[in-house]
Formats: sequence, C-alpha cells, structure tokens
Amino acid sequence: MNKEELLGKELSNLYAISKQVNHYFNGSDISFLSERIQQLLMKYVKFSCNNEERVSESLRSLNINPGNTKDSIVQEIIENLNEIATQKEYAREVREMGFIMSLNRLISYHMANINNLDFRSRDM
Repeated sequence: MNKEELLGKELSNLYAISKQVNHYFNGSDISFLSERIQQLLMKYVKFSCNNEERVSESLRSLNINPGNTKDSIVQEIIENLNEIATQKEYAREVREMGFIMSLNRLISYHMANINNLDFRSRDM
C-alpha cells in the first residue's frame, strides 16, 4: 500500500462515518434533550452533512467509490445512542446524560479521523 491508497482508505472511512451519522440523525427523536443540547447536536449534524459532501467530491476526484462502506465503531455507538433515546423508563436527565456521553464518543471518533487525514495531507 502506498500513501495515496492509505489516503483513499481514510477518506472512505470518513465518508462512511459522516454518512452513518447523517442517516441516524435524520429524523431521530431528540426531543428528550435540552434545547441547548439539541442546538449543539444540530450544528454537529450540519457539519457532518457538509463533510460528507466534501469527502464525496474528494473521493470522486481520486476515482474511489466507497460503496456501502460502514464503520463498525460508529455503528456500535449509533446503536447505543438509539438504545438510550428509546429507553423511556429512565428519567430524562439520565437519558440525556447517557446520550451526551455516547455522542461525545462519536464526535471524538469522527474528529480523530479528520485529524488523521490532516496529518496525512501534510505528509504528502
């Protein structure tokens, strides 16, 4: 594997992360979250949507088709977010706290991938 192929793999992974995030949050019920957290979440989703579009363009320019790539770590975190969001028997504060903790893991993982690409692009 060379540097360009590694970059393609990282871009494909970033595309998968953004696509999965956007798919999950499109239409998700986040009404149990405080207004402040809902607003922050919407900013993150907007960032992720823009990111998906930019990465898609980059992949096309490199003649890379990411296909139906899924990131297993993101899938696990999203399943956890969904479980928390649908646990109506827990107090709202507990659900929100659990959701925020899982969301923080998701955002941190997303940002780590972006940082990897930034590091790789400076090395090329």
